[in-house]
Amino acid sequence: MKHRRLGQALVEFALVAPVAMLMIGATVDMGRGMVLFALLQGASRDTARQAALGYYSGSNSLPPDCTALTTPCSLTSLVQGAHLLDPLGTSVVYADSASISAAPAAYGTYLANADPTQPGTITLAGGTNPNTVYVFIYELDSTPGNPTPRWSCPTCAAANGAAVRTGGHQRTVVDLKLKWQPVMARFLGIPTVITFDAQTVVRMEF
Repeated sequence: MKHRRLGQALVEFALVAPVAMLMIGATVDMGRGMVLFALLQGASRDTARQAALGYYSGSNSLPPDCTALTTPCSLTSLVQGAHLLDPLGTSVVYADSASISAAPAAYGTYLANADPTQPGTITLAGGTNPNTVYVFIYELDSTPGNPTPRWSCPTCAAANGAAVRTGGHQRTVVDLKLKWQPVMARFLGIPTVITFDAQTVVRMEF
């Protein structure tokens, strides 16, 4: 009788355990996704706060002007803000554009808003990688005759000036996109990828 009850318990455990483990794994995965999204939003806000500073008028990827002062500041390049997510196993990717009025083509496409004073929509390219944060920074330039949106484009400096952004209290947009693949999805062989989007708009202080 004892062996029969033990056998029944083992069978019941074998039936229930996989479902229980999947539920636990999915719960942990969901929690990790929420943490990633919260950190992504924080990184977007931090990066935008720095993007508003005049120190960063020259470059998104180089140290700001204040590092050259007699008493250097401790700020790093603008795109370093997204590296807050490195400890959670994500990669951070940023690229300047090949055209001052277009997003980096290798990472995504930009669709302008019908209202030119508002940020547009960025769609990641199909070949972009999961568990990777893609950093998009651009300016909504309201000055007549200037490119809008204005993307960082060092090769365009001769035609559009060396500065990444133009003065006049324009709006700067920081858009971070994370293609996240849940661990459970990878474990089960399901090609599910969720795109998290954290966008912050600030007005430049210069």
